[in-house]
Amino acid sequence: MSNPFFIVAIAGAIGLFFVGFVFLRLRGRKLSGSVQKKLLAQWKSLEQIQDDLRRVLEADSILDSALGASGYSGSLAEKLKKAGPRFSDLNAVWAAHKLRNRIAHEPGMRVSKQESDRAVTALRRAFQDLC
Repeated sequence: MSNPFFIVAIAGAIGLFFVGFVFLRLRGRKLSGSVQKKLLAQWKSLEQIQDDLRRVLEADSILDSALGASGYSGSLAEKLKKAGPRFSDLNAVWAAHKLRNRIAHEPGMRVSKQESDRAVTALRRAFQDLC
């Protein structure tokens, strides 16, 4: 028991287990096939929406559902904080979500086509990062 090699081996095994556990928790779960199929169908419907404001709201909602299905809980902002490392462009996702909040909470909000397209593209990319 007092063998230094044995103690180092045990400490190393515990360290590897801990690193693996943390890595898997940060990575999160992939979406199941049925959930992914359902959400992809929602994205196809989203592409038919002409109202730029509604497209941003719907895209944000789909990402929220995808994060929930991936095992993240809380508000979308909380889910984004937890899942941050999974996204290829977290800043763009935050900008899109902030735009969504402005649309939802500021009556009469106007958004350019370019701004809404940028937000929807960021949210779509985030959704793809989860698949």
